[in-house]
Amino acid sequence: MAILLAGTPDPDDTAHALLAALGAEHVAALLPELGEQRMRAGLLRLARAMT
Repeated sequence: MAILLAGTPDPDDTAHALLAALGAEHVAALLPELGEQRMRAGLLRLARAMT
């Protein structure tokens, strides 16, 4: 992502900001369908798998 945003003043920061906004929008869209408990459980599984 930072490579695509290389023309911006701070590509790394811009990439993080863009991905955070997209992630938040994705969670907001899925929350009504999946429910809070299922969403939290999935995120916890993902976090545990990365450690």
